[in-house]
Amino acid sequence: MTSVALPAVETLLRRTLGERRMGLVAWRLLVMQIAHPVVAAGMDRYSTYRAHPWRRIEHTMESGSRLFFAGPEERRLEVARLQRTHRRISGTDAAGRAFSAEDPEVRGWVMVTLYESMTAMRELSGDPLSNAERDVLYAEFLDVCAALGIPGEVLPASAAEVPAYVDRMVREVLEYGPEVRDMLYGLLRQAPVPRRLGRLAPAWPLMRVVIARALAALTVSDLPPAWHERFGTSRGPGGAALSWTLHHGL
Repeated sequence: MTSVALPAVETLLRRTLGERRMGLVAWRLLVMQIAHPVVAAGMDRYSTYRAHPWRRIEHTMESGSRLFFAGPEERRLEVARLQRTHRRISGTDAAGRAFSAEDPEVRGWVMVTLYESMTAMRELSGDPLSNAERDVLYAEFLDVCAALGIPGEVLPASAAEVPAYVDRMVREVLEYGPEVRDMLYGLLRQAPVPRRLGRLAPAWPLMRVVIARALAALTVSDLPPAWHERFGTSRGPGGAALSWTLHHGL
């Protein structure tokens, strides 16, 4: 994630989200979110991420900036925009199951994965948050969830309850479907050249293969243990490499 100019009042949430190292767990975050069957169905049916991945990423980052870094009025407008968008995302998935982006439990999962990724980033950096810091971070995070209209009862009540919640969701709800496989192994291999690549643009076809392979290995290796147990993946040497990269701030 690119650095963002922080407002005058700095919080632990804003400071953590503003770290460049968050970009190194961003793909992990996306995989965790898309593994929810409702999110997968919505992205498959409505998202432009396959055809325009860089534009989709930019729009997501802009939305996050308005939610987490802007003032109350800009946040209110962004919440209203998201609500309008979510109202039209519904239907039936490939398995015949009804889905809706307005489902509060799904919205809760999407938000909790963001908090979980922030704590994972710190752990992989060799600088884990203390229990007190986790409490502060989660309290700040719940304020944003409240602004989004997510009912408190669908969210873990405290930071201490988040690991068990994530473990249960992975074991009982998430699916290793085609959208997850595409995010891990297909999207970057087919992605168009980024506009900012400049003179390196001609080398993009080779670069994207190397980047995709490395990113997939790193992402899979640092998914939660419950993920590996349920889906038969493993934490290979990529995890150590990502931990080293985060620790050294690269």
